[in-house]
Amino acid sequence: MGVTEREERIYRCLLKGERETAGAIGEALGLAGSEVRAALERLTGLGLVRARGAGDGHDDGFAAGSTDSSADSLSDSLSDSLSDGFAAVDPAIGVERLVEDVLAGLRTQMQQADAARAAVSELGQEFRQGEGVRAPAADIEHVTGRQEVWDRLDELSFFAYREVMAIHPGAPWRAWNIEAARPLDMRCLRRGLSYRLIVVREALQDALTRAYLDELRSAGAQIRCVEEPVQRMAVYDRSRAVAPLDPSEGRRGAVVVRQPGLVAGLVDLFERTWQSAADVATVAAVDGGGDCPLSELDKRVLNALLRADKDEVAARELGVSLRTFQRYVAHVLAHLDAGSRFQAAVRAKERGWL
Repeated sequence: MGVTEREERIYRCLLKGERETAGAIGEALGLAGSEVRAALERLTGLGLVRARGAGDGHDDGFAAGSTDSSADSLSDSLSDSLSDGFAAVDPAIGVERLVEDVLAGLRTQMQQADAARAAVSELGQEFRQGEGVRAPAADIEHVTGRQEVWDRLDELSFFAYREVMAIHPGAPWRAWNIEAARPLDMRCLRRGLSYRLIVVREALQDALTRAYLDELRSAGAQIRCVEEPVQRMAVYDRSRAVAPLDPSEGRRGAVVVRQPGLVAGLVDLFERTWQSAADVATVAAVDGGGDCPLSELDKRVLNALLRADKDEVAARELGVSLRTFQRYVAHVLAHLDAGSRFQAAVRAKERGWL
């Protein structure tokens, strides 16, 4: 409310009626006379304190009239009344007045915000008029470099105004990834955007990842999980999308897609995946929040590795392409923290998962 800690102490002292003069207040609170006088002057100006003998004798008359008096008359009144003492104005009057002032300021800010929003239409017309002399944004833009990608994600999330749809295939998430994503995700959620996220079930096994997903859910995010590996993507307001430049090598960068047909295809892929995914809260409850066993797909991949001599044969057995099968294998190796396929199979057997 604009009242400092020192001023509050003095006001509370006067409320209790313990001291009434500037000297007595300073002695009780261990403050210098100049500090007390400056604080009393501010409190009087705020309408929380009145100087005795400065008005018509009514308790809140001075405070009510102080805001309309000049600075000189207020200073003179204070100087004349230093020896007469001060009295606290009833909080129901003084503090309520401060609250009203704050609310009035907030109303003004809201009116300014509404006026700025109303100007968007006019500014948009000027923007469209300038499109003829401005190079249009590329339908497909390549962004390279980790920081550059995060900068573009920050920009896209900042200008999103309706919804965010994202798929994150990582399991577990790395600590730096979570720290980089948190301010972007939380900003969208604080602004009330619809935020839907799809993760792989493996992500729930990692304590750090699970804690961050719980944090997102508590802030309003909807999260579902799938058993099979998925492709990374993020779609903003169904008009802009981001996907890896190379799904098998995330470090190469990302593509920002604005072409309506391509974005619509990614939206459709997300919606189909969302419909087949399970609510993360339900899955976590079934798993008991602890380590999860391998998914059925993971087990099929490991069994195929044990039976087949070549990846091509194993891929045909699962009915997927060679590249998809190799991505499944990498997924299983990461899950088991194995350096080779043989080591992954041995560890799965040791844990009784095969």
